[in-house]
Amino acid sequence: MPWRGPQERGEYPTLGYVVGDWIEENLIVPDGPKMGEPYLLTDEMWQWVLRYYRLHPHAVEDMGSEAFVHYGGLLVRPQKWGKDPLAAAQICAHALGPTEFAGWDAAGEPVGRSHPSPWIQCVATAEDQTANTFNPLVTMLRDGPLADTPGLDVGETRVKLPGIGWIEPATSSGRARLGARLTFATFTESHLMIESNGGVLLAKNMKRNLSGMGGRWVEITNAWDPGEHSVAQRTASSAVPGVLVDYRRPRTRVDLEDEAAVKDEIRYIYGDSMASRGGWVREGRIIAEINDPATGENEARRYYLNSTESGTTDAIRAERWAALARLGALLEPGEKIALGFDGSRSRDATSLVACRISDGRLFPLHTWEWDGTPEWRVPRREVDQAVRDAMAGYQVGYLFADPYRWQDYLDAWERDFGDRIVEFPTTTERRMDAAIERVLTAVADDEDPLTHNGDETLARHVSNAVLAKGKKKPPRDDEGTGLPEYYMRVVKKKDGHWIDAFVAAILAYEARGRSIEDDPFVEEVEPWLEFL
Repeated sequence: MPWRGPQERGEYPTLGYVVGDWIEENLIVPDGPKMGEPYLLTDEMWQWVLRYYRLHPHAVEDMGSEAFVHYGGLLVRPQKWGKDPLAAAQICAHALGPTEFAGWDAAGEPVGRSHPSPWIQCVATAEDQTANTFNPLVTMLRDGPLADTPGLDVGETRVKLPGIGWIEPATSSGRARLGARLTFATFTESHLMIESNGGVLLAKNMKRNLSGMGGRWVEITNAWDPGEHSVAQRTASSAVPGVLVDYRRPRTRVDLEDEAAVKDEIRYIYGDSMASRGGWVREGRIIAEINDPATGENEARRYYLNSTESGTTDAIRAERWAALARLGALLEPGEKIALGFDGSRSRDATSLVACRISDGRLFPLHTWEWDGTPEWRVPRREVDQAVRDAMAGYQVGYLFADPYRWQDYLDAWERDFGDRIVEFPTTTERRMDAAIERVLTAVADDEDPLTHNGDETLARHVSNAVLAKGKKKPPRDDEGTGLPEYYMRVVKKKDGHWIDAFVAAILAYEARGRSIEDDPFVEEVEPWLEFL
């Protein structure tokens, strides 16, 4: 008979209860203080299992994997939530448990059976990543109730299943996995699977193999860096009906200095894996990791607060920036330059950077940084004088300046220096994206790269900057990647790590481009020459 129908609002048919019960009855906790005890799913894990094994109400036994609503799934949760043991448990279930739909019983409840010839792979881009999932399943099978299963041979690198079947880790190139006969696969940390390391091709080929065998897959991952177009990001953005996306998004972008707000958000993001709710994650340890300067703000937000807002990709790699230094380079009085200015009032930095028109070399003129005292304020008159000295000492095409909190001074500079002063709000993402792209392209140019004079403050501000995702770009007809594109932003790795000199350098380099286009360096003609 078919499914019995819903007995309460929102109920749907699922093999998840059968699979979840099998997991709890046959598997053990693979490590930690409760190692060896029965592996019990949290409420959130139960919800994942129920949704992942959801069935079509009119499914019949011979439909295979098409009996399920989802053929794939993406689980996005923070560090130490328990993703790897859960994926290991699902692998064990697909190896030996009732994960195949076998019709409905007399009461209209779903029935499961094991796969007759499972071939399962635990996939990642590196061995240490596959080990995060493979090692727990080894313990679950070798030391738990299933250890004496006839024909089961649990090895450290492969698991031979009874009859025809294997579980194995896979980290080879995408081409090497082409044609593999797979029935189930997990992709560990799919946010690390990107074009440059072969991860995208690897995942694409393996998913193609799975579809040919009627197989299914699961990705488990931390939040991704939006600038890398990883497998995780592609899966989340695809909006394919057959792919379950379970991503607990942050409710807000908390101030990392506000410990109470951070604690509240941690409790929400980690849910019932928190020790206070019977789980294993202790908020004090997570807060310590977030506050560790070595973690960095963007990494803290991604790995512990499940945020994809900010990336962790360095705007410019430190070794590349060092290679672009031209030590001893001097900016001579009277040279043609462009200027960039990024300012603040207190507890931050203000910077004025010059860019030589002839070759694009950057020369920081002055950077004022907060000295750590509550009473410190940017010496605004000193900043004003530095701008006026630069305007008097060099031939300045344009000065691009972020007007935030400096509007009165910009008005005065515009009054005295005219159209050479250009307001450039760094919050205008379209303009800022183009300026960032100009700098990054110049930095990557091997033949004629952007260079600088080796200023240590600028180098530090560059090293403090990472690329982040801004607003979504409007679609373009000539670019059909299928993925949403976002404007680039540069943000701090962590609060208190200044990037203002780098922002000023971006503005200066953009102002140079405008100066070359407009050529504002028109020699003033003496009035009496007009009559000759």
